[in-house]
Amino acid sequence: MVRSEPFLFKVFPLLREKVPWIPLLTNIPTPVERLTNLENYFKLKQGQIYIKRDDKNHHIYGGNKLRKFEFLFANTLKRKKKKAIVTYGGIGTHHGLASIIVCRNFNPPINCDLFLYKQPLTKQVQQSLLLFKYFGARMHLGKKDIGTFVKTLFFWIFHRKYDFILPGGTPVFGRGTPLGTVGFIEAVLELKEQIDKSLIPEPDMIFVAGGTIGTAAGLTAGCKLLGLKTKVYAVAVYKHFLANSSNLTRNANKALKYLQKRDNSFPRIKISQDDFELIEGYLGSGYGHQTLKGQKAVNTVFNLEGKEKGFYLETTYTGKAMAAMFDFLGKEENKSKIVLFWNSYNSNDLDMYLKETNYDYKKLPKKFHKFFEKASFQLEN
Repeated sequence: MVRSEPFLFKVFPLLREKVPWIPLLTNIPTPVERLTNLENYFKLKQGQIYIKRDDKNHHIYGGNKLRKFEFLFANTLKRKKKKAIVTYGGIGTHHGLASIIVCRNFNPPINCDLFLYKQPLTKQVQQSLLLFKYFGARMHLGKKDIGTFVKTLFFWIFHRKYDFILPGGTPVFGRGTPLGTVGFIEAVLELKEQIDKSLIPEPDMIFVAGGTIGTAAGLTAGCKLLGLKTKVYAVAVYKHFLANSSNLTRNANKALKYLQKRDNSFPRIKISQDDFELIEGYLGSGYGHQTLKGQKAVNTVFNLEGKEKGFYLETTYTGKAMAAMFDFLGKEENKSKIVLFWNSYNSNDLDMYLKETNYDYKKLPKKFHKFFEKASFQLEN
């Protein structure tokens, strides 16, 4: 069901006319579910494990991007000269897939150009490439992440009717709109209502994957804004130059300042590096590389919980975040904690769309054929 307004506007009504927002999510609030089989697996002592089911927040494609897009795309659409968007990511980017699905579902649809750089191949990556084409993306292939980002910038500079949605919907080095981060301040307001309704006890910590780190920044800002004891544990799944504590702090404060400037009654709080934990060591040798720990976490969670409840994780983001949570819960001193895992990966079945592609990769631009003809997959320690 599409809501009429976000929790943010109910709590801070002065923001209604000053913060752009459009309804995109179709299953809000997303449920929180207790993972009792996983609790037994870790032999918890009064501790509890919950999952926030953002994997089902939209009827076509769930995940964390849609929360950001309610604010980001509203900002694009209010700028009348902007007729399309351009964004970039790896060849399996969830951000890119969410972007093109949202663009296609506007009436009328708007164009979306995706600039894509190479990442390790998985079946999910191949599926994403097929779905980019199916949903109507214009696909451009680069080589490495930085070079592809520069190519995207040049495209945007010479195509002024395009709005540039930054990867993950998050500012880069402080540049760009904080509206994506605002989407996850909004998410904490939703969680707080669920706590108040006793649907979940107040968590001690939230585990979440951190790529461009905007989701974790919004969750951190939201928890402090509402005075929750909950601490965000952001698990770095991208290179340190983006997934770092300074970037998280900067993005959280930029979002808070944005809201404070638009409502004088908005609390004057500020985020410091003491307000969250950034966990490193789970990336592997690079973005998108599968790790043994990540794959084990994916398999264990699916067998114990996901198969029954209808969700699964993947090895680029959520599997690595879950691996960090596994190591945390394996320590004796943490077995009494109340832990919430924020599932940022889509669990909707996309098979009906994939079948319509006939799995025919030759309909993709020719530069992308090699990702099907020379495919190999491997795991890392």
